[in-house]
Amino acid sequence: MGYVEYWKLKEKPFEELCDTRFFFESEDHREALDRLLYVVNDRNMNMGLLTGEVGSGKTITKNVLTGSLPRHNFEVIDFENSNFSFNDILFDIIRRITFRDSRIAMDEDELPSRDDKYMLVQAFRKKLEILFYQEKRHLVLLFDEAQQIDDSVLDEIKNLTNLSSRTENYMTIFIVGQPELRDKVHRLKQVDQRIFLRFHLNNLDYNGTIKYIQHRLAVAGLENGSLFTSLAYEMIFRSTGGIPREINRLCKLALNNGFAQEAREISREDIQLILNDLQAHSQ
Repeated sequence: MGYVEYWKLKEKPFEELCDTRFFFESEDHREALDRLLYVVNDRNMNMGLLTGEVGSGKTITKNVLTGSLPRHNFEVIDFENSNFSFNDILFDIIRRITFRDSRIAMDEDELPSRDDKYMLVQAFRKKLEILFYQEKRHLVLLFDEAQQIDDSVLDEIKNLTNLSSRTENYMTIFIVGQPELRDKVHRLKQVDQRIFLRFHLNNLDYNGTIKYIQHRLAVAGLENGSLFTSLAYEMIFRSTGGIPREINRLCKLALNNGFAQEAREISREDIQLILNDLQAHSQ
């Protein structure tokens, strides 16, 4: 028996996987998602900016967004890491659009050289026109960890929004990253001017932290009740600052430790014991 069975769960509730089933709609996360969807569906807002502290839930919010976009209306290309040259980014976009059907054998000889920017731009324009005029689909580009993108590359990505029909943009671009991304964008005036929407995800408050934990436990199969005491919740909030990733780590350790100790619930003392252990091993 593992801790999942011991706590009468069906699966692990606090894993670091971006499983959208576990997406918790705090007020901030729901508003962020609604705003991102508004920008996509408008199709003429060029760029959107989503920022938040490390572990605040930016990536899972982005994944919920992409999962909610119907593929017959949108072509979605998601860069989980954005620290590449502009040519590499453009080449990868063209490659993904060209070989999006898994039944098509991949032959990269069909693609323009990644060293020839002019031919890459021309090939990209042709792909966009096919998407827009023939398939009636809008391209959505998402760049995660965008604070790592070189300033000159971000400026060139911005220039892609110049490609449009007379009535509608061919694409919408989202850049997602840590708070320093806001400073980068502010410093690049032309990029800043292209961003129609910007949203910063705040950490969860105390009530949000409790609801977040309860939500993940319910998705994992807990049918009723709570595995944590009220004082344990308070300790979790104070020690994590309401950061979802930190909450996940602490709660996972707590459930494992409770299983090993054959506990009936997770108490404040259990959380403190784990925090003491973490501190001891961080020195």
